[in-house]
Amino acid sequence: MPITAANLTANGVTTNASSYNTASVTPGANTLIIVSVSNNIGTAPVTTPTLSGNGLTYVQIDTLAWNTVASPVTRTTMFRAMGASPSAGAITIDFGGTTQNGCIWAVNQFSGTDTSGTNGSGAVVQSALSTNPDTNATSVTVTLASFGDAANNAAYISAAHSANEAATQETGWTELSDNGHATPNRSAASAWLLGEDTSPSYSWASNTGKGAIAIEVKAAAAGGAAAAAIRSKGLRTLALTGAGI
Repeated sequence: MPITAANLTANGVTTNASSYNTASVTPGANTLIIVSVSNNIGTAPVTTPTLSGNGLTYVQIDTLAWNTVASPVTRTTMFRAMGASPSAGAITIDFGGTTQNGCIWAVNQFSGTDTSGTNGSGAVVQSALSTNPDTNATSVTVTLASFGDAANNAAYISAAHSANEAATQETGWTELSDNGHATPNRSAASAWLLGEDTSPSYSWASNTGKGAIAIEVKAAAAGGAAAAAIRSKGLRTLALTGAGI
């Protein structure tokens, strides 16, 4: 089964708070859950969140502080999770008691991925951050290494910028979320592509600060249980034939 992706929930809120709750989600069993969070604060340093909910353990993949490098007030962070029997409910995005000036999140689910390791570790091959976060621009690009499987693995990007406006994904990519808030103006979007793209990007109208994280998602081994069943049947047939039956 090829990798597929779907958005479970996404939102952008300008409420000042030290924690935020997403809408209730129902993750699938043994599916890769990727949560992307972009938060901002009035005075640096900007806080890194932790996540909880759904009976899952959310592990940070990567994080990038931007706006600006010397004194960043905005951060984009990506988390992974996977479990055999997750529960329905909200995900809590917690900032350890430090009040934020807004938060944007996207909860996306990938099916057909590698299920080895713990908490989705086998499904995330690599991650990378965008560069030059101090340079204003109308686009952002992340550079990934060559994919382990250029045809069956998938690329995913979460990109944020300092304007409350829609962003545009690359041609051929499928957008999963695009949310923003005002006061301060921020937006974040996410998209994915089946197959290799070592330079995923996003673009928008305003010349502004930006940050992005991209990952390679590993596909499940070809055949899986079905292939194992076929091999088992073939071995049984050979055994019966060899016995003269």
